[in-house]
Amino acid sequence: MATVECGKGHLYNSDIYHTCPYCVSARSSANNAVDFGQKTPARSVTDEGKTLPPRGYQTERRTTAENKTVGVMKEKLGIDAVVGWLVCIEGAEKGRDYPLRGHINTIGRSEKMDVCIRGDNTISQENHARLSFSEKNNDFYLLPAENHNLIYLNGEELLMPKQLKAYDVVDFGETKLLFLPLCTERFTWLEISGKKEDET
Repeated sequence: MATVECGKGHLYNSDIYHTCPYCVSARSSANNAVDFGQKTPARSVTDEGKTLPPRGYQTERRTTAENKTVGVMKEKLGIDAVVGWLVCIEGAEKGRDYPLRGHINTIGRSEKMDVCIRGDNTISQENHARLSFSEKNNDFYLLPAENHNLIYLNGEELLMPKQLKAYDVVDFGETKLLFLPLCTERFTWLEISGKKEDET
């Protein structure tokens, strides 16, 4: 996802939207208000119609293909495959699932996080916790991040990294998430793709 920020501070996905969807909505409303003598704020746009971000803002977190950091599994398979899920079983987003990828997944309320949990202000904006998957060992770990918020795993306070098992419950404030692995001893992406651990 290419997250960009428009000149007004709105974050949006430029892979989906050519211009800031919030500014477009505001402009439509403002155009209706012009008859009443109200001024519309000026917007800076490119020739393609994209809203320009603030000066000095990096519009994409991606780098060029040759310099981009890529997870080991993605490098081997050529895809950023799902390795498991977190499913909200209690909280504002009850019933929603969050796919996990073959790297360290960040968890928080921000759109920048791999697992973005909205509607629970007891969860940190960024890096409330992290969840890792090791394709080499085919295991998952829940890692506390550097913040003051507590994390509970199956009702017990998590103070250090701990291995996750199927159907473990992760508790963040008012949100509880059920952990469901896809990659286990019964299935790995590397085996199904015919890739072996020792292949380079």
